[in-house]
Amino acid sequence: MTPVVGNVDEQQVTLLRYDGSSWRPQTLPPGMGAAPIADYRLEASSPRDVWLFRGGPNTGMYAAHFDGTRWTRTPAPGDDRDVAVLGPADVWAVGEGTTAWHWDGSRWTSMALPAHVSQLAAVAGDDVWAYGVTRGEENGLVNGAPMMLHWDGETWKREQLPVVGLPSAYESNSMGASPMALYAPAADDIWAISRLVGDDDNGDAVYAASFAFHWNGTSWSKTSPDACRRCGIPAGDGVITAAGMEGDNAGGSTLLSSIRHRPMHGAPRKIGSPPAVAGRSGEVTATDRKQKLRLAEVTSIPGTDRVWGVGSVTLEAHGDANFSRGAIVQYDPHPRD
Repeated sequence: MTPVVGNVDEQQVTLLRYDGSSWRPQTLPPGMGAAPIADYRLEASSPRDVWLFRGGPNTGMYAAHFDGTRWTRTPAPGDDRDVAVLGPADVWAVGEGTTAWHWDGSRWTSMALPAHVSQLAAVAGDDVWAYGVTRGEENGLVNGAPMMLHWDGETWKREQLPVVGLPSAYESNSMGASPMALYAPAADDIWAISRLVGDDDNGDAVYAASFAFHWNGTSWSKTSPDACRRCGIPAGDGVITAAGMEGDNAGGSTLLSSIRHRPMHGAPRKIGSPPAVAGRSGEVTATDRKQKLRLAEVTSIPGTDRVWGVGSVTLEAHGDANFSRGAIVQYDPHPRD
């Protein structure tokens, strides 16, 4: 784990590149200003096709492309809640609305969608999927039902998904679906992971259950997320997956949360806590040992069963001792001696 050094209150944006043995700082793309880390998205289809997006309410949209040699600032899409990169001249972006943007190598073109979406995944230029939730009641779900769109190279069309079904053991006036992740490992293997959530009159969750939709190339079926050995499983407040959004299955493992890991076809295992990093004093105090590792994103290394994760080491709810530092971690189920 490599924490960011320096003033913990005024961390700057840092771009790192792994050369096979170590992480090295890189020159930032032209014109890229500092913003909260949650405003950035880094996506790639190859080492010579890397995209960096930034979008937030106070920073505006930004995009840059790396061709293997240098970064070039490019026009930015209207929003980038999720991005699918197929190549230097084939990129899709969506926000949490009814518009998709497509990059053809020279400009972005906006396209109206028949519904609101927030998740993207792509297999090919004529096989792109977008996942979201309907606005308003549908199939008994007051807060919206799952909704899938497909791009066939010419138009976006809504898919017919199985009905989720309401739980009989719970009563809620606000039951709805919450999309978690979308994976597209192959044209006949598409997975959409969601949660069904219901609140009581006080807004407290009274029901939460995960489920998945699977496309086999012919039809959609409803199943358990556990059936997807290439997917992350909803846990805690989000989905963290070792497979990555591109569906690169390392044949091995799934991260369930920052501290749990499930080998393929195996039971969950607890991941040991990493060594504590120095706090504000520059030393590891007793309070600093209460820090937690929060992973924001993980991805596998193609052809291996190793997993890289990025996130932060944080110390929360401890007054003046609070801090947060960026962290990079690697999981290797077969470490070399």
